[in-house]
Amino acid sequence: MSRTALWLIPIGLTATAAALRFWAISWGAPGRIDLHPDETEHVMSHALAISFADADPHFLNYPSLLIYLIALANGAFTRLGAVTAAWQSYIVARSIVATFGTLTVPAAFWLGWELDRSLLGAAIGGLWVTLLPLHVWESHFAVTDVVMTFWIVITLAASVRLLRDGSRRAYVFVGVALGLAVASKYTAALVAISPLVATLLARRAVPEMARNLCALAVAALVACFVATPFSFLHFSQLRAAMAQEYEHVHSLHYGFSLPAVGWQYHKYVYELFAGFPFSLGIALYASVAAGTAHAVLRPRRETLVVLGFVVPFFVILGHWTFTPLRYMLPVLVVGAIFAGSWQASWLESGAGWRRTLAAVAAVLTLAYTALFTISTTARFRHDTRIEAAEWLDRTLHPGQRLLLCGFSPYLAVPNDPRIAVDTAGEVWISRLAERGDFDLVEISSLHFWRYERHRHPAFDPAYRHFRAGEKGFHLVQRFEGDYLNRDFYRRLDPMFAGYFISPTVEFYARDAAATPRT
Repeated sequence: MSRTALWLIPIGLTATAAALRFWAISWGAPGRIDLHPDETEHVMSHALAISFADADPHFLNYPSLLIYLIALANGAFTRLGAVTAAWQSYIVARSIVATFGTLTVPAAFWLGWELDRSLLGAAIGGLWVTLLPLHVWESHFAVTDVVMTFWIVITLAASVRLLRDGSRRAYVFVGVALGLAVASKYTAALVAISPLVATLLARRAVPEMARNLCALAVAALVACFVATPFSFLHFSQLRAAMAQEYEHVHSLHYGFSLPAVGWQYHKYVYELFAGFPFSLGIALYASVAAGTAHAVLRPRRETLVVLGFVVPFFVILGHWTFTPLRYMLPVLVVGAIFAGSWQASWLESGAGWRRTLAAVAAVLTLAYTALFTISTTARFRHDTRIEAAEWLDRTLHPGQRLLLCGFSPYLAVPNDPRIAVDTAGEVWISRLAERGDFDLVEISSLHFWRYERHRHPAFDPAYRHFRAGEKGFHLVQRFEGDYLNRDFYRRLDPMFAGYFISPTVEFYARDAAATPRT
């Protein structure tokens, strides 16, 4: 029965994970394929330019594994006639990421099994990864973090296995997984610590350890080179790209950068008490916190192998000024596995109060996380920018003018080409009364909330005065995407009201009594 369950449980979890991650995978298409700027600018623009004549992506800020996978799949579907338009290429790309996101669930089950050899622990941990909100959302985007996380989990599981299996083949397998993790995103290189920790804890003969680690290193380099060759061939360009990325993550980037105004906007505090509660949902967050404490306070060789990666990864990335939630995705997945391990150990312990507490925690976590994940993911089906564009087509007449204030991917654009659209920089928010050449002005929460959290002197008062009607404009229409306990998460960070999905979009018209200055 256990052997059958060992296969049936991950199969069931994988099917559920696929349903969540492929749900509304075509969000925005065919009309809008620019709703996630990183997807468009950092991955798709380079993947669609790849050819056998020129395999160089000419972009080394990200490694090339995902770019090449998209290029190969898109090229194959194009030759077969299944892809005939750019928006279909985006569906292909997102499907690749969603596939890696789905496969992360059986990988997490494997890691949970290697940690405790508990079927229940592996199953519960796999269930939490299946439902993990941030992982479900990010699996809808053609960006690198989900692919990296899959290979990191594989590397961790195989590294824990090294404690029992010291064969050359096991080390080569870890090396290949490590190389592909780095070829997905450079920060994954930190997972190389885990096989080193496992090798030291296994206490094998020094010559054997040296040979095995050399085999691992060679396998990692070969796999990484095959998947992202120009990171090696154009090393000087890679160094320049890494210098640029270093400046980027240590710079003031409005939206998810520190410091800002509020108790939570401090390094590590933000991740632990704002980013993680939203990324996991408050119930799973509580279980992950308990599970992580259980793992840390009960040090075992298997746990130390995993913590050897998680702790430095969290410490280094948590020190960055720019802190997008997806950067911590591997930490959250490991935390979900720890939660399952803790709950299973208490359920199987035989102690009455422990079993009761773990059972209650598991039931509450399952109920809340499922509702939270479904309600947040459902926003992909009706993104506010798409709904607002349809409203614009019904509201504005041909020849009337719409002024977009800010970055256009964060805003609704009418489908009717006869409606005149003008894009103005956000500085115009304080000077809109001077202009009279538009019928409606549009703003987005991905703009006004980021200045709210930073209290930027050039913008925050202007947005407040404008939205309060003090500049001669009144609200005509608002589009908001709701989800379970949104107001609670907005208090943690107002940006969570529209984390790349369904930002609040507002339309304003000039008051009848107001006249533009000339």
